[in-house]
Amino acid sequence: MDNIARKHLGENIVVPSEILKENISLAMVNTHFSLDYPRPIVPAMIQVGGMQVTPAKKLPKDIQKFLDEAKHGAIFFSLGTNVRSDKLSNDKIEAFLDAFSELPQRVLWKFESDSLPELPKNIMVNKWLPQNDILGHPNVHLFFSHAGILSSHEAMYHGVPVVGIPFLADQHANVHKLSSHGVGVKLDYTNVTKESILETIHKVLDNPSYKEHMKKVSAIFKDQLETPLERAIYWTEYVLRHKGAKHLRACSVDMPLYQYLLLDVIAVLLIGVISVIILLLFILKTIYRFVFSRNNKKKIL
Repeated sequence: MDNIARKHLGENIVVPSEILKENISLAMVNTHFSLDYPRPIVPAMIQVGGMQVTPAKKLPKDIQKFLDEAKHGAIFFSLGTNVRSDKLSNDKIEAFLDAFSELPQRVLWKFESDSLPELPKNIMVNKWLPQNDILGHPNVHLFFSHAGILSSHEAMYHGVPVVGIPFLADQHANVHKLSSHGVGVKLDYTNVTKESILETIHKVLDNPSYKEHMKKVSAIFKDQLETPLERAIYWTEYVLRHKGAKHLRACSVDMPLYQYLLLDVIAVLLIGVISVIILLLFILKTIYRFVFSRNNKKKIL
């Protein structure tokens, strides 16, 4: 990162490694304990997971009508911004189309090309869709997602179970967390077929436990003293009020590496253990020599 910064911004800038070491008093992390695993954190780490989530707003007329008239419910399919649905291989796109066409539910699909040929009647596609507001519609019963952290938080907030198809980065870990909470299942992209798609859809929709667990997680996620955005604003202003809030800096930031990694403590413990072992070996050797010499004397006599 330092080299990239120097390349594009010049040699005289303050590089990221120096900023991390010298100037940061507070870090906002995109996590919340309702989904993420418990971890020890210092006061300077503020959890703001779900900062982008808001109550659902009214949808565009065509989308609103499509979802309102979904008598058997609807499925929302979006792979986020880093993975484009229209760049999936043709056999995968056909598998999704064939599977969705057999469902009684309507499917709203974020598909980035102008059109999708031979579109079944129960599928609606659009290049861009207001994801947060769609997930908040009462008729949306399932979210087919790449399982990015923002999408996962939005699904949790609105209480929609997830079928996750991870591609990169944290998506694999997010799917694992959703699965461990009983609010989603994983569909491996390499295993995407018409049959596997239908199997995972029915696994979630036909088992009410996924919806029930997601409602519980959603209630925990929403039960906060303030919204994550309000928390982010408060702590930003807190740092400004206290001129950088240096008192929040953990002492570990300024420790040399050997202290941060406890190498000095480990060294002392190793020296102690090795000393005890050497002492025991010396005692055993002395006892052995004493016993061996006495036995030799007895034989001579």
